[in-house]
Amino acid sequence: MNITIPRQDLLDAVNKVKTVVSSKSALPILSHILMETGESHVSLSATDLKVSIECSVDCTVKEAGSLTVSSQRLASILGELPNTEIAFNLLENGVVCLECGTIRTKLFSMSPDEFPPIRTFEGVKPLVLPQKLLKQLFTKTSFAICGDQARYNLTGLLFEISEGKLTVVATDGRRMSLCSDMEGIPKEIESKVIIPGKMINELERLLGDDGEVNVCIDEAQAGFAFNSLRLVTALIEGNFPNYDMVIPKKHDKQVILDTLKFGEAMRRTRTMTNEKFNSVRFILNENELVLRVVTPEVGEYEEEMPVEYSGERVEIAFNPDFVLDVLRRVDCEKVLLTLKDSGNPGLLKPAEQAQTATYLNVIMPIRI
Repeated sequence: MNITIPRQDLLDAVNKVKTVVSSKSALPILSHILMETGESHVSLSATDLKVSIECSVDCTVKEAGSLTVSSQRLASILGELPNTEIAFNLLENGVVCLECGTIRTKLFSMSPDEFPPIRTFEGVKPLVLPQKLLKQLFTKTSFAICGDQARYNLTGLLFEISEGKLTVVATDGRRMSLCSDMEGIPKEIESKVIIPGKMINELERLLGDDGEVNVCIDEAQAGFAFNSLRLVTALIEGNFPNYDMVIPKKHDKQVILDTLKFGEAMRRTRTMTNEKFNSVRFILNENELVLRVVTPEVGEYEEEMPVEYSGERVEIAFNPDFVLDVLRRVDCEKVLLTLKDSGNPGLLKPAEQAQTATYLNVIMPIRI
């Protein structure tokens, strides 16, 4: 293999794929990036056996071939080289020679045959979606993905297509976030899978606001192809909770709050909590919300703010971080908080929803 390629183009591609590389893998080949030439491009691939990323970059191919190189070492070297053309040449002894002007570096390589193959989804008809739509769905919900590996079926995002609607759901048992949209979703497609949180994080990082993404799903894996990238992941086996059963249906107390002012107030209350006592008491009266924090060995905090509410007094406590996570992702002026009593979950969502979209969050209360 012998290629020349602009240093910045190669560095950008390496940075896109190297995030899936695990530093603790028992297989040395998984710490490497696979580089394979095409007619006028080179493809870079990285994997941890569960999540794989492939990125294609235009280059001048003098001699076709493939090689592997340490992802961390390559990224470090490229980050320090002058911004000019780089020549990659695989020598007969398996050593990779990298030349940049008067700089010459040799890196030890491993056989490309040891690199695990990445699924191509040949014969699977893709679902074509706007990148911006998919990124928004993931960004609005992924914060609620469970980080506890003991609850493996909750460590990913439910990805469900049914009756012309795409719904994504995340929960960690203490909160649930759901976002759905009907924009451009074919009615004939039915699918229900759990995509690992690591894959969702990579897609959030790489998806853009323009262009489309091809989504391919089968029983065991899912693939996402867009721009010059292709990402493949193993799916999470197991059953996801019945999210419709979690959504409150009979809550009769509705509060409309200014999103910006509510967020500012919640951030102020957060400064008075700590890791052991992380709760804020919500006291609702006619057209008024009182936020109160009492934290042993820290102090007390209380703030009154006007709201749109007409009903009986209710008092309930929530984790302020859970509320703030939602408010950061709401893009309208007002939010709607729906309650029943101190023992039932709260429902927080935008006060106005788009005709084709739904966004809602269920937050479990903290015992007063």
